[in-house]
Amino acid sequence: MGSGRKRRFLGYGALNVLATNLVLQGLLLVLGTGLATFLSQLLNVALGFVLYGKRVFRVERLQKRSALAYALMALGLWWGNWAGISLLAGWGLSRNLAALLLIPVLATLSYTAQKLVVFRQAPR
Repeated sequence: MGSGRKRRFLGYGALNVLATNLVLQGLLLVLGTGLATFLSQLLNVALGFVLYGKRVFRVERLQKRSALAYALMALGLWWGNWAGISLLAGWGLSRNLAALLLIPVLATLSYTAQKLVVFRQAPR
């Protein structure tokens, strides 16, 4: 049942990051940083919810409960990213390096939360 799920997660995750960052780069040309990052994050959450739900975890119908859980997870990951970057930067690492080091940690947390909470499937 979960065959290839982690591989699909990484592949669709890369697609989501690419699309989100392309939009972010364009928005940064015409908008302020705050609004540009907020709008690109909205795209990331919307696109991620559909891609991960339908393509990675193969949920037949996306539910409102799953959407709320996904939004809360995204908020928690955003906070964890912010806090982690701040902490590592306080220890002397550059913010860019800190952000790169947090990618595997955040991806693992994201996958686990989606598998166990957001897109949890009832036993058959």
